[in-house]
Amino acid sequence: MRFGTASKRFSGRTHPGRRGGPNEDVIGWDEASNFWFVADGMGGHASGDVASRVVKETLLGEALTLPLVDAIKKAHETVAATAKTNTAYDNMGSTVVATRIAERQAEIAWVGDSRAYLWRHGALSALTRDHSYLEVLRVQENLSEEQLRGHPNRNLVTRTLGIGTPEASVAKVPLRRRDWLILCSDGLNDELEDREIAEVLRTHPQLEKATEALIEAALAKGGRDNVSAVVVEYDGPDSGEVSSRMSQTLKPMLPMMFSILGGIAAATLVAALWWWFYGR
Repeated sequence: MRFGTASKRFSGRTHPGRRGGPNEDVIGWDEASNFWFVADGMGGHASGDVASRVVKETLLGEALTLPLVDAIKKAHETVAATAKTNTAYDNMGSTVVATRIAERQAEIAWVGDSRAYLWRHGALSALTRDHSYLEVLRVQENLSEEQLRGHPNRNLVTRTLGIGTPEASVAKVPLRRRDWLILCSDGLNDELEDREIAEVLRTHPQLEKATEALIEAALAKGGRDNVSAVVVEYDGPDSGEVSSRMSQTLKPMLPMMFSILGGIAAATLVAALWWWFYGR
């Protein structure tokens, strides 16, 4: 799926993977408000597909006009409230990563281990840090990516929508023309290392083909989980461009502006002197 506007294009795909069972991932967006997200119902919790669906319905419904962090908080509250309506939903939960673009800037908010990346000029940068047990180990024990990938608790998250009182983390990124934002569930980055994700993006410069290739690469590596990706291309001006345009617009006007300001200053001085000598 791909849609276009003057400032952005995007493509999204979700796949159940090769493990069988329902797809607990959801992807969603509201083009009018420049809003995209990926949510992953927790595989270790009951009714993960219900939890992620509730997140999607809430974010695109009553929470759509809220600030991003408040929208995610509302999604958490709705999942928790839904869990109380049926014992089959006990302990259900979901991750989420969401972005909203405004004023040449992307705001990213997330809970759990769904991720956001920036692809800029052939380089991939992580914009999020997982809320996970492995991320704690990575920081505290300086473990390598290889050690983390083989860890038995690699899917244990420390913040989950619907359980406890999770606090969303936030990042804000000034955007440049042709930047890509990639949102994904852990089914993608569990199968593909960052360098492999970068290679897929490097060899697939078209948005839709890149999204398809990311999913197919994860499936080819095993596809042991549901896998989802949303790729957004920013095609508006960056802040440097705007400043440059303003400079180019104002530069020819400067002599006239100084002339006007000089005239105003001179008139003010004459009026003040007249009042001093004759008006008192």
